[in-house]
Amino acid sequence: MSTFGAYGIAVSGMFANRTGLSVVSNNITNVNTVGYSRQQTALAEACLLKSSGSEGSGVTVQEIRRARNALLDQTYRSQNAQAEYWNAKSATLTDLQSMLNEFGAADGTDDTGLQQALTDFFGSWDELAKDPSAQSARSSVVESTESLLGMLDQLDSQLRALQSDAVVKAGDAVTDLNDLAQQVAKLNVEILKTETADVEASDLRDQRDVLLDQMSALVSIRVEEQDNGMVNVSIGGIPVVNEKKTYPLELAGDGSADSPLVVNSTSLDGTVKISGGSLKAYLEEADWSGAAAIDTASLPYAYTAAASHSVASLWQGLNDLAVTVANAVNQLQLTGIDLDGESGVAFFVAVDEDQPLGLGNIAINSALDDLDKIVTSTTGQSGDNTIANAIVALQDQNLFSFDGLAVDLNGFYEAVISWVGTAGTNAESTASTTASLATQAENQRQALSAVSLDEEMSRMITYQNAYSANARVLSTIDSMLADLIEELG
Repeated sequence: MSTFGAYGIAVSGMFANRTGLSVVSNNITNVNTVGYSRQQTALAEACLLKSSGSEGSGVTVQEIRRARNALLDQTYRSQNAQAEYWNAKSATLTDLQSMLNEFGAADGTDDTGLQQALTDFFGSWDELAKDPSAQSARSSVVESTESLLGMLDQLDSQLRALQSDAVVKAGDAVTDLNDLAQQVAKLNVEILKTETADVEASDLRDQRDVLLDQMSALVSIRVEEQDNGMVNVSIGGIPVVNEKKTYPLELAGDGSADSPLVVNSTSLDGTVKISGGSLKAYLEEADWSGAAAIDTASLPYAYTAAASHSVASLWQGLNDLAVTVANAVNQLQLTGIDLDGESGVAFFVAVDEDQPLGLGNIAINSALDDLDKIVTSTTGQSGDNTIANAIVALQDQNLFSFDGLAVDLNGFYEAVISWVGTAGTNAESTASTTASLATQAENQRQALSAVSLDEEMSRMITYQNAYSANARVLSTIDSMLADLIEELG
């Protein structure tokens, strides 16, 4: 090997180890940078020419690569989508429990909840039955009824607000997806341009992976990297990013049966199937198709709770309760005679007469401002409490159907709040489990990609020592050449 050949080997060693030191420095600098993937210097032995007797040609920097694993990324994003879905579901069911206000006592009831209002309502009729002509007792019936209807109206407003909020959140999620897709497509172009110029683009790839992680929180995505370094992203088989091109999404409908809430691809003219992510939870809770009017002629209504659409399902359960009780009381009132000797009138009426009687559309008949119009008897006699007792007895009759089983008022309402509690507990448990799985997947990614200061310091010392050794070799060769030149004169 020539002397100048030895120079080249030493210089290659200094260059390679200086590059390694630069990479280590960049890793240490970004130790707290979110989304940063540890970079590695891949060294390779320079081309050997053994056939010509060469001892070697030094070392070369083959590439600077990210410590990243596509399978771990896919696993994390899949788990993240499920975790965010159940987190959103758990939050909604927690709100429902808070609205009902029936989960503060050991027996599952609360003295300020709807069950207590129902108890007070029938209790006032029981008191009226003891003295059917007492004006104070009749006034108490009106007051307890107003309290009950006020609570039902409040629940109606809260549930409708929760559904509207889900629609807004779904729209925000779609907007965020479009924005993230545009940023991914832009980074695709920048990565291709950078790597085509034979420049390492790890930082740009890290930024893109952060965006993809954010997309996975909103919806389950499929990511496919192309040979040119760009990625394609699809949702339910529908592309949203195809290299440098994006396919925007839009939210359509209002969640009603006539206008279901769906996500469409504006460019491809198709409906996107959403699975996983918080967007799926928002779409489910915005679905109001199960909240429908109840035909009093077909009572008892066949009610079945559905956790996938918990807001609308709870609304329909309370609607069933309100309509069934109102209809039963009205039927009894219409069969009796009031204190004026006239036929009874409906106790409950619709606020909006153009709409069917239902939750949020029930009021006390204004005719009952005259308390004597409240029917307690079939004869109209002051001591007759037949109708009042019959109304009290309604709470013990199997007027309801829950999951195919005939139940009375208390059984029905307890089944509803039990369903809300159980669904909430299950959602909370599943949210915790899926969050743990997502954290586990993230920890596996971090074990590979995160920067360890101890490891980087060790590498720094290794590169530093190797650089110094190569510099020493270069200095030695330089000294030998100086001596040779001096001897040769």
